[in-house]
Amino acid sequence: MSDLRPIGASPFLYGDQPNGFGARFEYNEKNGQVVGKVTIDSAKEGPPKHAHGGSLATLIDEAMGACCWVNGHKVLAANLNINFKQPVPLNMEIIVIGEVDHVDGRKIHTKGHIMLPDGTISTEGTGLFIVAPEIFEGQDYNPFETTVK
Repeated sequence: MSDLRPIGASPFLYGDQPNGFGARFEYNEKNGQVVGKVTIDSAKEGPPKHAHGGSLATLIDEAMGACCWVNGHKVLAANLNINFKQPVPLNMEIIVIGEVDHVDGRKIHTKGHIMLPDGTISTEGTGLFIVAPEIFEGQDYNPFETTVK
């Protein structure tokens, strides 16, 4: 049995390019991380021939939030801190990783990063997510448990 389980995400992340990211995420049951692969297209260009920082922050936010959800925490983002270490060229497959760092009551502390094909960390971040099941009360809402075919 594989340690990787495909999970869903928001239509914005999983939607086809150019409007979506065309990302695909999996949950690694062995190490508790959410891992995604995506190629940034020109619709998300910031500096010439490179990804816009907001698109990179979006990917890390989604990976960290997904990790909270697949671990049973119905959360909303409260704070994101993103550090851009190296530009990400367009049309290059990158790896996005998110994980829960620790839990403090309703506060779920996360971390994540984006890795280039050579293993270089281009972008890293931390997040604070707040458990807020009341926001989702009465709704069958969990975008991350939807498996992708």
